[in-house]
Amino acid sequence: MSEIAMNEAVRPRRGWVITAWVGVVMVLIAMLVVAAVIIDKPHFGWMVKSLFLEFISAGVMIGGLLVLLAGFFLPERKTWRGITLMLWGLIALTSPGFGLMFLLPWGLVAAALPLVIAILIRQSRISRA
Repeated sequence: MSEIAMNEAVRPRRGWVITAWVGVVMVLIAMLVVAAVIIDKPHFGWMVKSLFLEFISAGVMIGGLLVLLAGFFLPERKTWRGITLMLWGLIALTSPGFGLMFLLPWGLVAAALPLVIAILIRQSRISRA
């Protein structure tokens, strides 16, 4: 009986960890696509059409919002891990608003990405146990 009650308590936490993973992957895919287009325009330039900027901006903003919400609803939101997730999501969420200066916040997002992935791996292991 206690195992059933414990699984019910873990389920919402696992959902927020999965939500954070989805948000990180959305931001990462958008950043990789932009990097591919910038680095090798002859091969990846075909992706740049009329709505390219809108799709990339929307993907980064939605991904950042998912990470921000997941970080807020995780039980460790008051620790440095939760605050890091929320800050990373907030920077990713607001980065398209900088216009041509989006590379500075994306640099911060990219620099903190290994830390965010390590935090999410730890959260995944905790919620799975």
